[in-house]
Amino acid sequence: MKSKLYPFFAGLVFVLLSYGTYQGMVGAPTEETMGAAQRIFYYHVPAATAAYILFCVNFVASLLFLWKRSERADAWAAATAEVGVVFATVVLITGPIWGRIAWNTWWAWEPRLTTFLILWLLYVSYLVLRKSSQSGSASVLAAALAVFAFLDVPLSYLASQFFMLRGHHPTRVITTPGGLDPRMAYALMANMIAFLAFAGLIVWFRYSLEQAARRIAHLHIQKAATGVIAMMALPSMFLFQERQNLNPTHFMYAAYISAWVVYIAYLLFLMSKVAKLKREEDELRRNP
Repeated sequence: MKSKLYPFFAGLVFVLLSYGTYQGMVGAPTEETMGAAQRIFYYHVPAATAAYILFCVNFVASLLFLWKRSERADAWAAATAEVGVVFATVVLITGPIWGRIAWNTWWAWEPRLTTFLILWLLYVSYLVLRKSSQSGSASVLAAALAVFAFLDVPLSYLASQFFMLRGHHPTRVITTPGGLDPRMAYALMANMIAFLAFAGLIVWFRYSLEQAARRIAHLHIQKAATGVIAMMALPSMFLFQERQNLNPTHFMYAAYISAWVVYIAYLLFLMSKVAKLKREEDELRRNP
């Protein structure tokens, strides 16, 4: 990263994430019915919110690209879609772990879950299309798909509130008889701010990489192949346990660790891409 502000914001995000983690794990009270497993809420909901926002930005950037053929808009579209898929993957991992305690099942084909899974598949398809199409048509085809895929964002968000589509998933955040506990609301807000800042930081980084890759592509260097982020399997130790033997604390830690494995794996992927781009650029400068 060339910007001198990036390390400052990276440090700020680290502080926000640390504080949010403390509030979610320690500061907020333990929910009565689900116990410690309810704390998954504090990073499951922010991850979903970040994914929705990133897909919204991708939609706007895709429209701008189709209108003006702006390379900057296309770069923003690529960056936000990829990072959005990462956060959506975290949602699809932590959700079933939470659901095993809340609903006594890993997955239910109910409106919110099904539409969100379709949303994830659409944007994975978007990324695959960007990689597989010829360079002249990839961006246009991907932008058209992004406009179509975005239709599922409001559908997924509102699915549980449609009177004909009610399912297991709550229409609102978890509440107590007197409303959401103020300490829970505070922990949720702390994590919401932290993870949205984290998403913004990663998008900034990914956008810079996209711009660097395009500069190298303009110098006629062969486009480097990129890896595919694999979905993590749910912890097998929980699969065959009876309901009465489930430990909510174990599920809380499993979801938390799984989420951060995905985030860290993606950051390592980006770092490896940085190193590869630098090697290619140095080779180009040595052999003009």
